[in-house]
Amino acid sequence: MNRIQNLCITSLVWLFPIAISFANQPPNIVMIFTDDQRSDAVGYSGNDVISTPHIDSLANQGVIFDNCFVNTSICAISRANLLLGQYPSQHGIDDFFKTPSPRQLAQSVPALLQKNGYQTAFFGKWGIGDTVDATLEGTAVFDFWAGQPMQTCFFHQPDCAYVVSNGFTAKGRGSLCNCPADSANRKGFRNRIGVHGLKNPLHTDSEVVPMHVDRFLDGRSSGKPVCMFVHFKAPHSPFSDWDREFAKVIAGRQMPIPPSATNENAENEPDVIKKSLGRASGMTMLKHPDQLIQHMEDYYRLVASMDKGVGKIVESMKQRGLHDNTIYLFTSDNGHLKAEHGLMGKWVMYEPSLAVPGFLFDARSPKGGQHVKPMVITTDFSVTMLSAAGVEVPKAMVGENLMRIYEDPKADLEWRDDFFYDHPYEHRGAIPHIQGIREERFVYIRYISEDPAVEQLFDLQNDPDQLNNLVGDPMYQSKLEAMRKRWKERRDSLLP
Repeated sequence: MNRIQNLCITSLVWLFPIAISFANQPPNIVMIFTDDQRSDAVGYSGNDVISTPHIDSLANQGVIFDNCFVNTSICAISRANLLLGQYPSQHGIDDFFKTPSPRQLAQSVPALLQKNGYQTAFFGKWGIGDTVDATLEGTAVFDFWAGQPMQTCFFHQPDCAYVVSNGFTAKGRGSLCNCPADSANRKGFRNRIGVHGLKNPLHTDSEVVPMHVDRFLDGRSSGKPVCMFVHFKAPHSPFSDWDREFAKVIAGRQMPIPPSATNENAENEPDVIKKSLGRASGMTMLKHPDQLIQHMEDYYRLVASMDKGVGKIVESMKQRGLHDNTIYLFTSDNGHLKAEHGLMGKWVMYEPSLAVPGFLFDARSPKGGQHVKPMVITTDFSVTMLSAAGVEVPKAMVGENLMRIYEDPKADLEWRDDFFYDHPYEHRGAIPHIQGIREERFVYIRYISEDPAVEQLFDLQNDPDQLNNLVGDPMYQSKLEAMRKRWKERRDSLLP
């Protein structure tokens, strides 16, 4: 037997789980996208307080991205980044009201998959465009639609129009939540809070979204692969709107409050941070630690509620014989500060806001939960969905194919050394326009809405909490200049 024959046989053996079991079958794709989930808000990260058994089960069969980040830390723009595989300076969606044009939608990830034989479905919080009409524009690229506008409500009655709607045919206003008003007279889909006025309420993430997934899977065209965008609302506010099954899920457990969340550290922040959105609530939490603990308990209950929904969806895939030919991707639209730097919320380029959980599990070829270090960003998930389906990735998309890492997690791949961050939404001056560069060790942050621009440089190796700004340190001037140059290069490369 010659060398070429040996190589061929070796290749066939290595590819056996994929090539033999699912020859000529495109994989199903399940993109799970959560809202405001910190990188440490999953059990597989080593957090033994939170309860995420179903998420952990998926992660521990795949490849876990220890350095997973967002291009933009705010829900509307981050969702547009994922949908279009681009930065905000490319697609132009820089607030809560702009939406993709029909031409942009035609080049979005679901549209390209749809054109290449996939049956596409959307579930949960859309979040791009803050009106009903803007939200419903998204239905154009999904065969099944179970999305809701604005921030999406956590509870619905069983007879709610959203709960009973058939996403194959009901894609208009008739599919919107029409539940009775809450205690503040917010009706239907208009960001109602709590269960006031509801009979036998159902939780969106743990019950309603999985119900819609079942409806889609039962009515799909069996000859087509599926791509499901499952956009959970949790753990976004209102934080008290968790599934009541999880009231005691963290009973007796001590919340992991960050040691760096102190008044002293908060007072050392620059003025641009002290006047920004999230400062008042952050300082309140520092003044009243019991409120911060209550917040974290509710936050963890929301995560557990969402995890229940993940488990139901995976089980539905298994029951229908789809799971073993499915790629699961998981990440969040942004992180969440819990009083670090005197802030609550997200937006800024500090690590708790920037870093999110992320993993990939290809059920055709399990990897046993291997942890990998390459830096991964939101738009990598966009590119990966297309690449995994064998669809050509548009040149305008900015990202890497994560399957390259998955195929051999221990390989020394040529990969990015840094990434660019851009948060253009300013919320009437309450949030600074922030850009920057994040390397493995150093992060450069530039508040470009300030005049003159305010800069920060942090050494994450020696200062992981980002408390010591090195911009004025003579020892780091050459590094500062290099990162300024890199910021300008990356910024300019993404201009339309």
